[in-house]
Amino acid sequence: MAALNHARPDRIPRYDILFKSFTDNWRAAKNLPAEVDAAAHYRLDIPGLFAVQSGPFRSRALPEQRQGDFVVSRDTWGRTIRRLVDSGFSEVVSTAIENKTDLDRLEFDDPGSPAYREALPNLSGQTAYPYARVSGTMGLFQACTWLRGDIPFMINLLDDESFCRTLIGRLKDFLAVLGEQVARRTQTLDSAFWVYDDFSINTGPMISPDVFARLFLEPYRALLGHWKSIGIRHLILHHDILNDTTLPIIDMFLDAGITGVQGVYPTAGLSLPRFKARYGKRLAVIGGMCNTHTLPFGSRADIERQAAAIVDAGRDGGVIIGSHSIEGYIPVANYDTYIGTLDRLENVG
Repeated sequence: MAALNHARPDRIPRYDILFKSFTDNWRAAKNLPAEVDAAAHYRLDIPGLFAVQSGPFRSRALPEQRQGDFVVSRDTWGRTIRRLVDSGFSEVVSTAIENKTDLDRLEFDDPGSPAYREALPNLSGQTAYPYARVSGTMGLFQACTWLRGDIPFMINLLDDESFCRTLIGRLKDFLAVLGEQVARRTQTLDSAFWVYDDFSINTGPMISPDVFARLFLEPYRALLGHWKSIGIRHLILHHDILNDTTLPIIDMFLDAGITGVQGVYPTAGLSLPRFKARYGKRLAVIGGMCNTHTLPFGSRADIERQAAAIVDAGRDGGVIIGSHSIEGYIPVANYDTYIGTLDRLENVG
């Protein structure tokens, strides 16, 4: 919390999600039993989030069913999804809004209803959780693509702004209530709340700043304003790929009420120290470590150099270091080097 408040922390906080593929390798390499907690071993502060990425059709979701060589399901966003048996990859067969007129007849579930609310995580009264409590929901752009489909929604942004405004408005109202329920039930009003909205690829955003300003800025201002009005202190935009061309949109998110960004990684050409230098105490920043080049393939010196630069950038607060997802392709020895560097530089004061 000191880091998010731009106060000097006792050490740089750590945020990594350790995938099973990595923890299996870690236990094998160190000959450890299954009950040993890797996140506790590495002293992570945020090893996971109580995020709810559910959509407005929870009551109509269907579990996976076998259909020949495929497994088919319908998720809470109304998408029919199929995958080959024994495959981890899937495809969207249909969406809730196949035709724009479908939006007129769709009724969203009420996220404030007892049935919907009781399906959410509930940490009320629980004090034993040993890590920082963080929650979150989906953001507006990505949620629209899940309801309408990626390509159809991108086309509609150009050919039917009225339809897009209606869809965005309905999602804003749904997410406002859902986010409030999630924050209250997970007791994260006074910690941090993640807003998941990926709208970029490595070369930059898939929407222009002009489109964002016309269609998303005011709904986001209203959505974030509502969450702040109920006491949520820190609103963190989760955006996996940020580079210089995304920054005009980040400026608008800042204006709308975002207090931090998670997703600043060197992979797309933007370093955390450079991002921190631009925004100072206006935005907290989470990330910095590269999990596609430095951690899997970098030398010991590469890993130590990158981690040390991030620690230096966060000495006066505003920084949580992390590489987001740690999967089995990252050698345990390299991750040990990274965490060992943080341990060695731990006293940031």
